[in-house]
Amino acid sequence: METQGIERNKAVIRRFVEEVQNKKDFTIYDELIDPKFVNLSAPPGVPADSKGGRMWLSTFADAYPDSEFTIDEMIGEGDRVVTKKTLRGTHTGEFGGIPATGKRVTLQYVDIMRVRDGRILEHWVSMDQLSWLQQLGVMPG
Repeated sequence: METQGIERNKAVIRRFVEEVQNKKDFTIYDELIDPKFVNLSAPPGVPADSKGGRMWLSTFADAYPDSEFTIDEMIGEGDRVVTKKTLRGTHTGEFGGIPATGKRVTLQYVDIMRVRDGRILEHWVSMDQLSWLQQLGVMPG
């Protein structure tokens, strides 16, 4: 894939972070997610398709309404875009079976997204969930 294509893919991911994750604009989610989207890191009980992804993100946004995602690093290769991000937010609503704790969390994680024709087709994530649970105070630190 030529450099211009990689830069276009990176722009799709930047837009996803800025408009969907940070501004919580789910009309943009529908625009940027391919109808054949697969979340290869879907949590248990969450469908791995675009509807499941939308459901998970909107539930997260309700539980962490002040959440802010920052792209720390971004690498594009072929049709994949890798981002190392930092998430900061306050847990004010139930999420993943954990009642609101009122605690502020900071979490770094890595996403890999496959982009085709300006839309996100696949998603993988790697994050330190233990650190997240420790910050919420539901696991010993």
